[in-house]
Amino acid sequence: MASAIVARTRLDCLEYLVHHHGRPDWVAAEQGAERFDSLRDATRTAMRLPGRLRAFALPVSELH
Repeated sequence: MASAIVARTRLDCLEYLVHHHGRPDWVAAEQGAERFDSLRDATRTAMRLPGRLRAFALPVSELH
């Protein structure tokens, strides 16, 4: 069960991390975000991104 995603802020919204061909990319819809098994895994991924991206981990609810 996925419990976390990685996001970054934009001026008017949040963007969510996905990987295309091994490279990070961003989508506007939370449903398209890459899911992580734990908040720890998502945080680790966010910290490994280049600093200019300033991403962070968010817990998600499977009740959407």
